[in-house]
Amino acid sequence: MENSILNKVKETEALFENYEIVGSELARLRRLRSKLEERHITVSVIGQFKRGKSALVNRILEREIMPVGIVPVTAVVTTVDYGDEEAEIHFNNGLVQKVEFGNLSTYVNEQENKNNKLNVSKVAIKCPSAFLENGITLVDTPGVGSMHEKNSEEAYAFVKESDAVVFTLSVDSPINQIEIDFLKNAKEYAAKFYFAVNKIDVIDDAELNSYMEYCRGFISGLMEVENVTLFPVSAKDDRGIDRLKKAVTDDLLRESSHILEESASKKLHDIVMSALSQVTFYRNALSMTHGEFDAKFKEMQEFFDAIHVEAVALPESLKENRVVCQAYINDVKNRLTAKVKELFGIDYHYDIADIEGETAVAAGNVSGQVDEICSSLNKTLNAIFMHREENTYVVARRINDLNRLVRRLVKMRDEKIE
Repeated sequence: MENSILNKVKETEALFENYEIVGSELARLRRLRSKLEERHITVSVIGQFKRGKSALVNRILEREIMPVGIVPVTAVVTTVDYGDEEAEIHFNNGLVQKVEFGNLSTYVNEQENKNNKLNVSKVAIKCPSAFLENGITLVDTPGVGSMHEKNSEEAYAFVKESDAVVFTLSVDSPINQIEIDFLKNAKEYAAKFYFAVNKIDVIDDAELNSYMEYCRGFISGLMEVENVTLFPVSAKDDRGIDRLKKAVTDDLLRESSHILEESASKKLHDIVMSALSQVTFYRNALSMTHGEFDAKFKEMQEFFDAIHVEAVALPESLKENRVVCQAYINDVKNRLTAKVKELFGIDYHYDIADIEGETAVAAGNVSGQVDEICSSLNKTLNAIFMHREENTYVVARRINDLNRLVRRLVKMRDEKIE
């Protein structure tokens, strides 16, 4: 199976490299290929808000790293890998900032970083926990179902990156529709599930047995299996944590290849479906009249002009800082992506890499870089939408290429990867 899935990912990657309209899907394919080649597994702790996910992560790691509280806390995804203790904040514009563990709540806490106003893309932590030693990334995710809609969006988005899932329930609330919907979604991407029933310290054994029996029957039906193993735990007093950790680590040592490959198969299917959806949006956009296209390209040019004026007007003190210049350029790329989505309905992808000193743009050259990015995007948009293209051969060839891509995608969608 390994070669089949990895080769399929590589073949799909080679196909997508020829089409600008599936740039976001191409980026996901590259991450998936890297995961398969490195044999690295992502274990995400997910569930509804206030189920004690962050506290559970702390117990698994045997370190008080994640901020916890009596109100919904986790606002952004936090990844934990093996290594010497450090914490980095990754921002959407590519900047990376090291912080002390005691200051994490400024970026992770929903009350301090409401609706992620700081534009944090993720928090990346390293710690020397034995649980992480064998190539595991443990992830704390925002809870779904709170009044903070963006938290649910972040949680749903990251489920797509998960290979195995610790789905966290708690005895103070029966399984509800929010959890059912989230679990159904997670099934589409992850290959292995562990059901942690938290807060067992607040009920007696008889109540716990009743709750466990109800959950076992309900989840078995939902997961379409004869039986599921539940792990009663208390993130407050450490009960049951060792059993949960042993189950996860034993499975990953024994079945890591199977888990990773099944997860990759699910993710590849989702990428193909996403590409088909993107092509549908593209086809709809192509049906616009010349007048509609002219208006949208005019608005896009006005956006380019406004960015040019903005870049030229940047203070000289900022232009002299290479890192600030690169962060600004990355921010421009993010804004251009949003504008293309707004006007044309497609996802135009830019890779936003972490900013390192040697990769930052030359100081003082920020406006030139911005003009080049805008000019390149303008040419690409004109080409893919064939704006005012009068050469019928060019039009016919592009339509034929598009139809060929659709046929390939439909075939891949219907294939079963063995």
